[in-house]
Amino acid sequence: MQMIRVMARLFLVSLLASFVAGCSRMESQAPTVEFNRDFKALGSAPALSVAVEDSGTGLRHVTIRLKQKDEDVVLADESFDKAGDAKNKTWDVGKLIAGKYKIQDGPARLTVTASDYAFRNFLKGNQTEITKDFQFSVTPPQLEVLPGQHYINQGGSECVVYRVSPNVELSGVQVGKRFFPGYPVNTSNKDDKRLHFALFALQYDEPVDTPMKVVARDTAGNEVTADFWHKVFPKKFRSRDIPLEDSFVQKVVPEITSHTPEIKNEGDPVKTFVKINSELRRKNHAAIAKFATQSPGQFLWNGAFLQLSNSRVESYFADRRTYVYDGKAVDQQDHVGFDLSVVQHYPIEAGNDGRVIYADYFGIYGNAVMIDHGAGLISLYGHMSSIDVKPGQMVKKQEVLGKSGSTGLAAGDHLHFGMFLHGVPVNPTEWWDEKWIHDHVLDRLQEAGAH
Repeated sequence: MQMIRVMARLFLVSLLASFVAGCSRMESQAPTVEFNRDFKALGSAPALSVAVEDSGTGLRHVTIRLKQKDEDVVLADESFDKAGDAKNKTWDVGKLIAGKYKIQDGPARLTVTASDYAFRNFLKGNQTEITKDFQFSVTPPQLEVLPGQHYINQGGSECVVYRVSPNVELSGVQVGKRFFPGYPVNTSNKDDKRLHFALFALQYDEPVDTPMKVVARDTAGNEVTADFWHKVFPKKFRSRDIPLEDSFVQKVVPEITSHTPEIKNEGDPVKTFVKINSELRRKNHAAIAKFATQSPGQFLWNGAFLQLSNSRVESYFADRRTYVYDGKAVDQQDHVGFDLSVVQHYPIEAGNDGRVIYADYFGIYGNAVMIDHGAGLISLYGHMSSIDVKPGQMVKKQEVLGKSGSTGLAAGDHLHFGMFLHGVPVNPTEWWDEKWIHDHVLDRLQEAGAH
């Protein structure tokens, strides 16, 4: 009798489980199909993928087809054996096209069909079909670099002028792994809308033989590159040992961690200092690069930039600093700006015209102001005791931004002045030089017809 009751319970449990499973198989949510980007055109080497997902019963079958003119090509046709085996899968559509089809210019259509293991639709499952009409374009864009000799220093900036065809979506200068976007030139010739310029830089610690080229990419993803004449001048920067005093560490660490909760206390003031000096420094510079992506494509500055009036240089651009505590090196970082000092709480002046994009506490730089000067060029004013401007405010050269101080990683009252081009720190001495600005930037644009 006992055995019969046990068997009955097991049967009921099994029946209940089957009922629950059956109910789950009655779900009505169809699979989702999502391309990694929106597209109206694809080129000769399309960068495109599609993700298909069914979070319920799982994928049963997926088909990807390409149709152009009279050709109908199955790029993928995949079945999945059991319910729940595959909840999602991604296909590299570009690779499938390259392997199975010879691309021709003209209109085409991609169709993705997916079904799941639901009991709906007479046990065929929920179904999704997505169709994308687009244009194949395999002709590369046109790119012409205007003649000119480009001399660039390690840690310095330059400008190149070039002409592209109207269908170009993105262009600029590739320096090693770094890309510097280009912008249309405001020319006196209204018919020449194809003329572009790009400010670019060679970071102070990049090799002198770092490859440089102009790049243009059209809406279909076709890309063309062009070399331009350039010569790089190597520069040697200073190296210094910085003794870490307990009084300095105990001053800066609590202040900075109180403003940046993402930096956790390591339980040892020196270890926390090293984390601030390295990790937070990288985060601050990444934030500057992100600000540059919103920079307008025209110059907001006017003439040479100005060094802080009456100031004395305390530290130079790209000084390599080795931090020494108790006789041992604990960290090494590069100082990407100038330390300028006058007297305590000296009025800090804008180096040039521009728009304030940041005015608040900023990690290692303490109270800081950043000004966007257009075309990806940003100046930074750090360690201030007070700030008198707000984000969005337009400022003029020598307009007072606030007062100097010793906030952030500062031992004493001074201004840290830095300049960044699309996130790459550049030597301000070039931008302080009126002749350099004309020779390397303004004259190039004027020769091309800019006004």
